[in-house]
Amino acid sequence: MNIGIIGAGKLGSALAIALNKTGFCICGVYSKNEQSSKLLCDKLDIERENSIEATVQNAEVVFLSVPDNAIDSIASKIAYCIDREVIEKKIFLHLSGALTSEVLKPLQDLGALTGSFHPIQTFADRDNGWQKLFHCFFGFEGCAEALKFVDTIADKLKGRVIPINKEQKSLYHAAACIISNYTVTLFHIMHQLLIKVGMEEDAATSAFLPLLQNTVDNIEMLGHKNALTGPISRGDYKVVAKHIDALKKEVPQFETVYRLLGRETVEIALQRGSLCKEDVERLINLLEV
Repeated sequence: MNIGIIGAGKLGSALAIALNKTGFCICGVYSKNEQSSKLLCDKLDIERENSIEATVQNAEVVFLSVPDNAIDSIASKIAYCIDREVIEKKIFLHLSGALTSEVLKPLQDLGALTGSFHPIQTFADRDNGWQKLFHCFFGFEGCAEALKFVDTIADKLKGRVIPINKEQKSLYHAAACIISNYTVTLFHIMHQLLIKVGMEEDAATSAFLPLLQNTVDNIEMLGHKNALTGPISRGDYKVVAKHIDALKKEVPQFETVYRLLGRETVEIALQRGSLCKEDVERLINLLEV
């Protein structure tokens, strides 16, 4: 099957290379950045045209790997400059986690089969990002015909597709942002606290990164509820009170974050059954925002 790639950034490049390695034919690459397009075409060992018209014309499936705010304009450009009979029955997929297939409506109106195909993964490395697409989960929202195709891709990549309702796409993407982006934010907060303690930033990372990695390992092995440790899981409200006092005195901007996360942590401990009623009441009162 011939596949066209629009957008040769980190994700577009990773996807093109991974699909190429699993037997799909990448028949064209288009990118506003000609250097990115050339780099990817060289890696794929294909001729570079860098024409959006040729990329769409020669492909049966077209992936739009462009920033979210450019997807609708690219879809409109394709719909405007390419004949209906070329677009009809082709599959167009964007890779945004936040947007639905509705953003491809100009193409839907011309008979294209559309969907959103979002790898639940991060891609910070242009050279080796393709490896992360293997054994990956993908969020999909779109038409049934497009779903059949992405199931084939996921199967080749030894991954799995998770169908998402259009109405729930933003909630799905919020979950992805919380676990990926906000983990970085929490690590940043940890740094700020340890700098106050007198640690160097590199030392803080070296000391506490294994703690984060072990926590992730425990979640994988035990499930997130059974992976919970620490004072809230034990009902140790006196330690929690000391934390709040220290934050209030030294870094008050983080006190509310601690309280909000603490309240949710009480809920986990409660569901796990590790807290008595009195501990729950004390902790909830302490952590009230």
